Amino acid sequence: MKKFPNLFPDDLPILIHRSGLVFKEGKWREVTYKGEERSASGVYNFVTLEGKVFIRRASARVAGRAIGHIDLAMGKDVDYAGRLYFSGRTKRGILRKWTNESGHYRPDPKFISNAGLPEKLFEAGQFNSLISPVISQ
Repeated sequence: MKKFPNLFPDDLPILIHRSGLVFKEGKWREVTYKGEERSASGVYNFVTLEGKVFIRRASARVAGRAIGHIDLAMGKDVDYAGRLYFSGRTKRGILRKWTNESGHYRPDPKFISNAGLPEKLFEAGQFNSLISPVISQ
C-alpha cells in the first residue's frame, strides 16, 4: 500500500485529541478519545493510518492555530488524507462526499481505496499551486 509523507517536514504537529470514524447501523459515527459516540455532521479533516480513520472538525483550533492533517497523523506518513462532508440536522451521519484536500499530504486520487471510505462519494480536491513542495522519491 502506498503511503503519503508530510510534504512540509518543517511543519511540526501539535498534540491533539482526535476522534475515530466508524460506520455503524447505516450511519457514520464519530468516536471521541473518551469513547463517546455521536452521528457525524458538518465538515471534518481526516487521515487514514493503518486502516483506521481519524477525524477532527475542520473548524477546530488549538492555541489559535487550525488543527490540520499533520496533527491528526501525528506527523506520520498516511494511507490517505482529506476532508469529509456530512449532512446535518435530521440527516446526521450521512456522508455526502469526501475529498483528498490536504495541503500537507496531497494524496493522489488513484489511491482512493487507501482511505477506507465509499469510493463512489469521492471528489478530487483543488490544491493551491502557489506552493509546490519538492518531493523526493
